[in-house]
Amino acid sequence: MSVEKIDIVEAMLYIAGDIGVKESSLIKNIPITKDGLEQSVELYNKHKKHLNILVHEDIYYLKTTPIVEEYILKLLKERPSNKLSNQALEVLSIIAYNQPVARGMIEELRGVSPDGPIQTLLNKNLIQRVSIENDRRTFYKTTQTFLEIFGLKTITDLPSADEIEEDEHIELFFNQLKGENDE
Repeated sequence: MSVEKIDIVEAMLYIAGDIGVKESSLIKNIPITKDGLEQSVELYNKHKKHLNILVHEDIYYLKTTPIVEEYILKLLKERPSNKLSNQALEVLSIIAYNQPVARGMIEELRGVSPDGPIQTLLNKNLIQRVSIENDRRTFYKTTQTFLEIFGLKTITDLPSADEIEEDEHIELFFNQLKGENDE
């Protein structure tokens, strides 16, 4: 039983979720030509009733049609939130910018125990434990899942402190223009 290339595209997009898959990755991994991919997607969208393949810039996404979206939204409302707490985000940023980092350093920077947030981040596969030779402490670093969720190719793609500060200043400026920061 052979599998059609569009079925492979659909499966890859399903697994990728909201992140989507770059066109170059689809072409390389299936393999399929750019024209073949475009034609297959066009046919797929004509014949599927409740799923569509969308393209934004060079990233392909699998999307449900509005007809079934209301049912999916009901299901999603029943699920617990996947949001991270501010404490978990703080610990994640410490790990991302200082990796590999020992638990003690995280606690020193935060002033409180990081055990709860660390466990949350481990459970969500955003960080992993690592060992460093001749050091008995447990260290943590980010995972491939972290990179994918935050749209990074490598950890060096994280914004620098200067970029973050500049973005905060720009946001503050525009908020003041809109009158949102009337303190």
